[in-house]
Amino acid sequence: MWVLYAILNPIADAARNVFSKKASSNIDPLIISWTNNLLPLLFFFPFIFFIDLKFNTEFYEAVIISGLINVTAVILYHRAISKGDISLVVPMISFTPLFLLITSPVIVGEFPDIYGLIGIILIVGGSYLININLKTEGIFSPLKSLLKHKGTRYMFIVSFIWSISANFDKLGIESSSVYQYIFFVNLFVFSGVTIFTIAKGKLNFSSIKLERKNLFFLSLMTVLTYFFHMTALSLTLVAYVVALKRTAGMITVLFGFFFLKEVNLRSRLLGSIIMFIGILFIVIF
Repeated sequence: MWVLYAILNPIADAARNVFSKKASSNIDPLIISWTNNLLPLLFFFPFIFFIDLKFNTEFYEAVIISGLINVTAVILYHRAISKGDISLVVPMISFTPLFLLITSPVIVGEFPDIYGLIGIILIVGGSYLININLKTEGIFSPLKSLLKHKGTRYMFIVSFIWSISANFDKLGIESSSVYQYIFFVNLFVFSGVTIFTIAKGKLNFSSIKLERKNLFFLSLMTVLTYFFHMTALSLTLVAYVVALKRTAGMITVLFGFFFLKEVNLRSRLLGSIIMFIGILFIVIF
């Protein structure tokens, strides 16, 4: 069952990227970041009245650590999307599973088997190929992009810090429940982003009204990604869930082409195919 949640997760995530990119053409990325966690907070709030709440040290630590990380991540994430093609920027987060090979054994004591390890490496490698422009810049173009473009740098930072927060998400779920953890971590992130947005003087409701349709669907997709992601985390290894989630980069390449008319689809398909083979290694073996 975890496979279903883990596969639906990147589809919702890729759709969120499209709505974020559309909204960023007219409003500040901070507004997008603020809206991102609004609907999840409202949607999951009623659930806390129908579950047994469990508060303990592990839960508080997970919410605080993951919450602080994700306040930073959500701001950098939407700022990165606003600064470049989503089909180039978003695949950078596919490096998260690679970082998880280091962070997961330390934090939660998990490490994938040989087939899972091969799958993770293929997904990360496919993501790298998606970013390669052999005709103009050569095989090292993704690394050059890290140095030259803010969008890819921001997303690379997000990929690293998410490799830490994902482990604490699992600890938080194990010490409480999926719905309790989703609500309280959303409350923390939304509050943090609200404070930051107000401090920067960017909380402009007229601009929100201007892009209300895209912002609504962006936040709705975030509801789905939280549910799919946290449920999958409760059922299997962190590295597997995040590896499949990072195929959102592959799906985003297709969405960028069909919905945003971004170019170079053909040159990015090879990386997408390798990522798909990586998925098969994780899911089938």
